[in-house]
Amino acid sequence: MIELGKRAYMLFDGDCGICTWFADWAMRTDVRRRFYVEPYQRVPESETQRFGISHADCARRLQVISPRGRVYRGAFAVNYFFIHYFPWSLLVIVLYAVPVFLLLEVIGYSIVAKNRTRLSRWLGMKACLAQK
Repeated sequence: MIELGKRAYMLFDGDCGICTWFADWAMRTDVRRRFYVEPYQRVPESETQRFGISHADCARRLQVISPRGRVYRGAFAVNYFFIHYFPWSLLVIVLYAVPVFLLLEVIGYSIVAKNRTRLSRWLGMKACLAQK
């Protein structure tokens, strides 16, 4: 059950190699325990729908639900995580200070998200090998 007020929830695709790699890295980085990092497949869709998120949304891109219930998607979800940890927070500040960098990040995230199965295979990650 998603409980607001304590930690943010980072919902990733547990069937994706790249997503799983990032989630593992995020869990190691989250030393202050500000996030619950979970594959969306472990969270009932009825819970995510309370925040306007379907499982299909989670399958397409990373979703973060803040402790106050605000939803961040894709590159903005990644930035929400990074803003909480130095020196990554400096990168996020630069991205938002220079809009063209933010645009490039959003485009880059979109390209990776659309090709993540292929990229996972190329990188030898097992989570996406069963998918086409």
